[in-house]
Amino acid sequence: MDYQIPFKFLRNSLVMFVLAFGIVALIASGGGDDGGDDNSQDEPPLTGNAILDIQIIDGGLLSSSPPAAPEGFTLLNYDINEGSAHNYVWLYYKVGKADGSEGMPISEIYTVNELDGEEPQGGTKVPVSVNGDIGGIWLYYIKASRPVARSIVIYNASEAVKVYGPPEAEGNYKTVWVEELSDDDSDAPSNFGVPADAQDLNEGAGPFSDYIYIGYGTD
Repeated sequence: MDYQIPFKFLRNSLVMFVLAFGIVALIASGGGDDGGDDNSQDEPPLTGNAILDIQIIDGGLLSSSPPAAPEGFTLLNYDINEGSAHNYVWLYYKVGKADGSEGMPISEIYTVNELDGEEPQGGTKVPVSVNGDIGGIWLYYIKASRPVARSIVIYNASEAVKVYGPPEAEGNYKTVWVEELSDDDSDAPSNFGVPADAQDLNEGAGPFSDYIYIGYGTD
């Protein structure tokens, strides 16, 4: 009996120590697994600039001059509704530090073509249609710390014209072309250098409209 009390005391003390150590370790680790797989802490911080925001302005049918850029934005000087015989549509972008110190950068850009029954896949909707008064095709973007969009690219494949915003990004990053969310059989011609299911921003504008695509540069 004389040895049972000390042994029981030591056993209970050991159990309490193990429980206390486990609680401290759990708090230090930030709690349980949140289901994410964020390896960004293991990667070096991003340098240079990225696209932080996008706006689209419908300039109407009567004037080919783009409206003044909203504060903090820069005009991508090309009518993204070119060749449609409809309203002039202009895209503006905001640039900031890629490391997120000036705001979370855009990570992904996609389109929703409501005429094909496509539905949003999350993110933020730019509240002006890319094809102006025709309507039906909308631009969305998703923000994240990685990867980041370094530039916006507009490609008029019918006229073999590519325009970059910012212009100095040309040739420095691979271009991800925005593709359709659904298969509507409106494939891009094979000689255009874009995926077959890239989204034509002029889809629905008529048989003689230019093929126009949007993409973004990324590392």
